[in-house]
Order: sequence, then structure tokens, then C-alpha cells
Amino acid sequence: MFDWLFQLIEVSIEFLNGIVGGYGLAIVIFTVIIKMLLLPLTLKQTKSMKAMKELQPEMEKIKNKYEDNKEKQQEAMMKLYQENNVNPIAGCLPMILQMAIIIPLYRTILAMSDAFGDEVFLWIGRITEGSLAEPDIPLVLLNGLVMVIQTKFTSGMSGGDSKASMMMWIMPIMVVFIGFSLPAGIMIYWFTSTVIIVAQHFFIHRQDEEPETAVKEA
Repeated sequence: MFDWLFQLIEVSIEFLNGIVGGYGLAIVIFTVIIKMLLLPLTLKQTKSMKAMKELQPEMEKIKNKYEDNKEKQQEAMMKLYQENNVNPIAGCLPMILQMAIIIPLYRTILAMSDAFGDEVFLWIGRITEGSLAEPDIPLVLLNGLVMVIQTKFTSGMSGGDSKASMMMWIMPIMVVFIGFSLPAGIMIYWFTSTVIIVAQHFFIHRQDEEPETAVKEA
């Protein structure tokens, strides 16, 4: 059913490899292109997260008001979200999109295992043993670190007091656990994508703060 997607990814990576002369760098560039295409969705997601943070005082009032009635509490919360056009699980969206690309990318790397098996990138295959077709422990740990940074930043932007935030804190642990069995090529994509997400959120958040700072100074 999704064979077209696997073929598209394979053709794209082969095309980029032909330009830059390395599958590792080709995956990095492929990731950057994907994130650029998804930028409008990222902007919408960041706006929703900021709105969630602004709603924290109202959410606390609802929790206190319906402390002994969870059903009423949930109904009031959903009404608050609807009235303010807020998606409470917006912070999880980047991770969902990650998986949507990683699964076909994983299959693509398996199909190209001979080519990836002979490929080195940065320290992979030079300082450490292995190749882009095999797991790389330092890369897995780096992914865990940047995901913790992403989770802390994202949780702070959304208020950090929701079930979605709890899910986001579980994700870095899952990524490290799963990463030990994934090819390094997959983890290069994941690492690059996560770094870009953190950078996007940082600059968007900074731009939003600049007008507020200017008003206060005036």
C-alpha cells in the first residue's frame, strides 16, 4: 500500500547521495528538506502550545473547582480547549510525524543494506565499529540527550502540566531503548530532525517574546 512512499524515499536518498557523495550526509539533507516542508504545521503546533501555556491559570481553576468530580473536570477542560481553539496533544505531533517517516526510512535502509553497510559517517565506522546499517551506541545516547532538551523546551512552552507532557518525557527513554536495535542511518535522521525541531521552537518562541519585551520597555 505504501510502496510508493518507500520508493520515493529510496530515490530521494540515492539522488542526494549522488550529489554529496555520502549516504550519511544525504540523510541529513533529506531530513532538512522534510522539516522545511512541514514548517507550516510546526508553526501551527507551536502556536497551539503557547495557547496551552496561557490557559494554565484557567485550567488550574477548573481542577480546583471540580477536584472531586473528574468527569465534570474533563468536560470543563474540553470546553475550554474548544472555546480557545487549542489542541491539548499538539506537543506530541512532531514525534508522531517522526514515526511516519522513520518506518518507511527503516524499510528503505534494510532494502539498501549492502550500500549502507559499507558507508561511514563522522565517527561511525571510523572511531567506532559498524556502519550506517548497524546500531551506533554514541549516536543513540546523543539522540536521547537532544530529545530530553526537546521535551524540556516543549513542555515549558505548553505549560508542562498535562498528560501530553508525561508522554513526551517517556519518549526519550523509549528512543534510547529502541535505538540500540536500529541502524545508525535511522538515528541520524532522528537526531537531525530533533535538533531542527528544537531550533525552530527556540527561534519562534524568541520572536514571539520580542514584541512583548518592546511593549514593556515602552
